[in-house]
This record gives sequence, structure tokens and C-alpha cells, in this order.
Amino acid sequence: MMGDRSPSPADLVFDGLTNRELMVEHFPMLLSGIPDIGLTVHSHFLTVLATAGQSQGYAAVAECPIWWARDNGLGDVRADSVWFEKHSGEALLAFEFERFERGDEGKLRGKVENLAIASTATPGLKLCVLIYWVRSGSAPRSMDAIIATYREGFRRRGSDVAPARAPLMIIKCVMRPAPDSERLVFGEFLRDERNERLALGRA
Repeated sequence: MMGDRSPSPADLVFDGLTNRELMVEHFPMLLSGIPDIGLTVHSHFLTVLATAGQSQGYAAVAECPIWWARDNGLGDVRADSVWFEKHSGEALLAFEFERFERGDEGKLRGKVENLAIASTATPGLKLCVLIYWVRSGSAPRSMDAIIATYREGFRRRGSDVAPARAPLMIIKCVMRPAPDSERLVFGEFLRDERNERLALGRA
């Protein structure tokens, strides 16, 4: 029965990220306001990802090169966070976190390409996750072409990259202006299930 199905890796990851108590305990500044200067938001959320991974029993590493990928001229490929099984050291989940502003679809495509490379190089990878953060009200015009890159493969530096193997979860992270301040506060994580289905060719 559908109601008795086991939660998927995507469900478990999303539940962990949306655990408000984790943010209240470890990152109260995200709820009171942080400056939007340089990589401030990026750095905070890479640490959120590491903390969420550790709370779920993984060895979570930030800014992790995909060092086990075959050297095929693709250049330096790294994920913003990789969650490893503690005892075997096997990479199980890979994350990219990126700011989105109008016209930034190309940046998201690059992040999705990195995840696709991680997926093709890592047979045991259960899930890839793209998180893009926006100021309240912003959103990409369309993710279809970006998702097609993940599902169908692409070329980078003259080399063909095969279609990704692992499912792709897409999360929108909404940041809102703090009251009476130029700082930003975390608003919510929103899961983009339509584009997840597109990544699997099911939409």
C-alpha cells in the first residue's frame, strides 16, 4: 500500500533539512538575519548541510572534490557537500548549493552538470541534490533545459558525459528581508517535485 511505503532517500534528506529544531539550535543567526555579502549565505548553508548530514548519521564533507572520478579532461569537479557512509567511506549523497538571480540559469546548469558527473562516477550514489537560494519572489523562468542536461547527458571540454544514474532532488531555499534591516533571514525550503520527475523522464 502506498501509505506503508518506506521513505525514499529524498524524503529523508528533505525531512532533515526542514527540521526547524536543528536550525534553532545550531544556526539561530539564519532566523534573526545575516548580511548578504560575498559568500556569507553560501558558507552558512554549506555548514547547515554538513550538520544535517551528521545528524542523520553520515560523515558529511563540505567542498568535496570528486577525486575518484576518472580523469577525462573535465577539469576540477567538486560538490558543495558529499555525505559518506561512515564505515565504508562510500559516497551516498551529493549536494550543490547556488544563488539564483534573474538570468542565472547557466550557473544552475553548471551545478547540475557537476552532480551528473558525480552520479556517473559513483555507482553507489543514492541521490543528488540541487539547492538554489533566492530572495523572496525570484525563480528561474524554466528548469527544463537544465534538467535535460542531467537526464540526457552533455559535453564538457570536448568530452561526452553520460546521463546521470542517481535521482535528482531540487530544492528552492527562500531568503527574506529581515524586518527593519538589510539582512536576510531564512524563510523556507520548497521541494520541486515536478522537475524531479522531469529528471527521471516521468513528467
